[in-house]
Amino acid sequence: MYCKNCGGQLNETQEICLACGVAVGKGNAYCQNCGNPVSADAEFCMNCGTRVHKAADSANKTADGTASNVNHEALKGIEKRDLVKAIIFSILTCGIYQIYWFIVLTDEINRVSGHENDIGGLVSFLLNLVTCSIYGYIWAYFMGGKVDEITGAKNTYTSIIYLVLALFGFNIINLALMQDTVNKAVDNQ
Repeated sequence: MYCKNCGGQLNETQEICLACGVAVGKGNAYCQNCGNPVSADAEFCMNCGTRVHKAADSANKTADGTASNVNHEALKGIEKRDLVKAIIFSILTCGIYQIYWFIVLTDEINRVSGHENDIGGLVSFLLNLVTCSIYGYIWAYFMGGKVDEITGAKNTYTSIIYLVLALFGFNIINLALMQDTVNKAVDNQ
């Protein structure tokens, strides 16, 4: 038996790989049967023919059973935020905390959804200012798509819902919905 994360050999009684510290059965870079590297889109090991489990398999399913595309490495360092406190802080600080929340949450969702090279939170905020909030509508639409990628949902209207909320000035609700998705991803880690 081999570690699916680093390819190191394991004893039958081991629960954690001593080489990389990952729980046995987690990871998808190596075949658990022979220890050879496997490609990211492979269903079977090219060396021994064993079925290998990828992102859409049970290891990355959410609580409701849908496949998730969460980058679990990216979740390290991300902490849950209390939604009620975040909304109250946003109101009490006349939106200053909401700006911080917008910037940080954008960066976190980009990381977790695997879009690290997309426009970051600070640049998104500045574009929102420069375009008199027009960029905010584009941002809301694309963040809905990234949330769907994180949850593994298909054929949903999340992007449209976020866009409509933004058009009516309810960006704080968008932030709360996005934060709830990140909080659930951290819980399912």
